[in-house]
Amino acid sequence: MLATSFNKFIGLLLVTLSLSGCIRSPEWTLFYFADAADKTDHTLQHDVIKGYYDTLEQCQAKGSGLVRIQGVTVTEQVDFTCGQKCETLDNNQIDCQQLMSDKDFLKQL
Repeated sequence: MLATSFNKFIGLLLVTLSLSGCIRSPEWTLFYFADAADKTDHTLQHDVIKGYYDTLEQCQAKGSGLVRIQGVTVTEQVDFTCGQKCETLDNNQIDCQQLMSDKDFLKQL
């Protein structure tokens, strides 16, 4: 009887913990443009999203890693942007509270 109650408690605890991870949203979204069909179009769209990150540093590290892996040279053209607290609007446009481009990131180095 005690073992059954304990097993139910553990099961409930595991379900609660797994659900709490689902409601937490990431702070930063990585938009990566270097492999987009139109490299001059830097519109924030769902097809250029490459991940979601808790911190700006994680987002920038992933973006700069993608640039290095693909061998893209650093030019004046923006290759990635990290957006803070992004959301999709009713017209399917993406709106972010703050944007940091790879050029902003390189200035920090």
